[in-house]
Amino acid sequence: MAESRKATVARIVLGGPIALIVAILAMAGTPFWFPKGAAQVDHLVFAILLFPVYWSVGLLYVILDERIWRAAVIMSVVAALNSAFIALLLTA
Repeated sequence: MAESRKATVARIVLGGPIALIVAILAMAGTPFWFPKGAAQVDHLVFAILLFPVYWSVGLLYVILDERIWRAAVIMSVVAALNSAFIALLLTA
């Protein structure tokens, strides 16, 4: 089934800059849920190494999902959760 032009543009925007922003937020929120190391230091290297995985998962999900609104909702929830994690890290 052919997509409308509006849905195609939405898919491009979600898969490009929005997926990048969500991946950056997920990378910044990783120290919240990832356990501390033996020296009580956050494993920041894992957040940096997982960044391409976050970005590619977001991109592929937007491309492969049949309903663009569902991909938009999922990415919004992930961005909101990671923003909350970052706020908790900064205020703690």
